[in-house]
Amino acid sequence: MVALVVLCTAGMANLLRTRVGRAWIAIRDNDIAAEAMGVNIVRYKLLAFFVAGVLGGIAGAFWITSLFFVSPEHFQFGWSLWLVGVVLIGGAGNLHGTIFGAMFVSLVLEGLKFAIIPLSDVFPALQERFLYVKEAAFGLAIVLFLLYEPKGLAYRWQQIKNYFNLWPFSY
Repeated sequence: MVALVVLCTAGMANLLRTRVGRAWIAIRDNDIAAEAMGVNIVRYKLLAFFVAGVLGGIAGAFWITSLFFVSPEHFQFGWSLWLVGVVLIGGAGNLHGTIFGAMFVSLVLEGLKFAIIPLSDVFPALQERFLYVKEAAFGLAIVLFLLYEPKGLAYRWQQIKNYFNLWPFSY
């Protein structure tokens, strides 16, 4: 799975450097200005939808090999909200944002799990209601990120990289 993620991320990073990727970025930033510059909006949006479908198909084909059976119960609405939250936390419109968002959510949930284990001796109902605690922590993280870091973790990572690249003579 790691090899598949690295391969797809490298493919998308290279695709974003091409004419198609620059057109997608121009459409994302301001579609009216992109159209004024001669970018065919409909064509590139359809192409983006196609590429997203291909990447989703690759991920789904890999995921189905571990399930052996697919039913509607595998695709819950709450998972869609979790994925949107991961993108918001990581940084929308950035390739590294999804990776940072997924790492943040995974680390916070595992840390929350380890924090609740010692508290379960004092509050036994907390262990039973971990799902509610997890959902509340995730909602709180989304709200805090939208308030204090609206561009996500990828933007903060870019600022840290720029600081160290310009370190002796920063602006």
